[in-house]
Amino acid sequence: MFQEILLIPAAGALAFTGLKLRKQRQYRQLQTRQDALAAQYGAILRLPEQLPEQLPDFQQRIAVVPEPLPVEAFEKLHEAAIRYTNTERSYFPVHKKGGTVAYEDLHSIAPEIVAFYQSDYLRRLCSAVMGVSVLPTPINDQSSCSLLFYDRPRDHIGWHYDYNFYNGRHFTVLLPLVNRHLQEERLSSAQLVIRQDDQDIMIPTPPNTLILFEGARVFHKVTRLEENELRVILSMTFCTRPQASLLKGTIRRFKDIAYFGVRALWS
Repeated sequence: MFQEILLIPAAGALAFTGLKLRKQRQYRQLQTRQDALAAQYGAILRLPEQLPEQLPDFQQRIAVVPEPLPVEAFEKLHEAAIRYTNTERSYFPVHKKGGTVAYEDLHSIAPEIVAFYQSDYLRRLCSAVMGVSVLPTPINDQSSCSLLFYDRPRDHIGWHYDYNFYNGRHFTVLLPLVNRHLQEERLSSAQLVIRQDDQDIMIPTPPNTLILFEGARVFHKVTRLEENELRVILSMTFCTRPQASLLKGTIRRFKDIAYFGVRALWS
C-alpha cells in the first residue's frame, strides 16, 4: 500500500515531464514557423525603414508615439485582430475582467501581428525611445505578444505593476487597435491611467498610438468599459536580456494560468 502511494507523485512527475518535453518540441517547430511568418507577413505589412523624426523622451519611464504606423499597415493589424473573437476570459473580483488571445495562438489566427512584433522596425523604434537596446521576449512566454479584449461591460484591470520575470530590464508596449463606442463617434470609456508623483494621469489611447513604459516601475490601471463599447489592445513585451532564472520562469508560468489557462504550465 505504501509503495502504491509513492507511485502516485512519481507518475504525476513523469506525466508532467512528458508534457513539458512535448511542448518544447512544439515550440522549436513554432520558432521555425515564426521565422517564415515574420518574413512573409513582414513584406505584406510594408513597415517603414525610417523611424519617426521626433521621438518622445523616456525620463518618466513612459512615452507615447502618435501614429507610428502608416495607415495601410495599421489597417492590416486591425483587420487581423478583429477576425478572431474567441478569447480566453478571466475574472478576478475587484481586480480584473477581460479576454486575451495568447502569443502561441496568434501564429495561426493573426500572423500579421506576429510579424509586426518580430519586425526590425518595431525593435529599433522601441530601442530608440527607451534609450537601451531591447529584444522581443521568448516564444514560450504567452504574454510576449497578446491581444487584450475589453468587449463586455465592466471589463477592466485594477492598479498593478507588470512584474519583471527576466534578468534584464523589461518593458510593456501597447498598440490600441480598436477603441470606440459602437453607436457613437467617440472613444470608449476605458482609459489607461498611471500614477506619477502622487497624481493620477490619463494616457491617451486612440488607435494607432504606441505606448511604451517600464511596467515594473510604472503603477497603472485601465478603467471600466461601459455598454456598447469595444477596446482591443495589442500588448507586447521587450527586454534588454530576455533570459530568466528557473524560479522566475516557474513563477511566470503560474501567473499565466490566470490569463491563458493550465497550458501555461508547459510553456
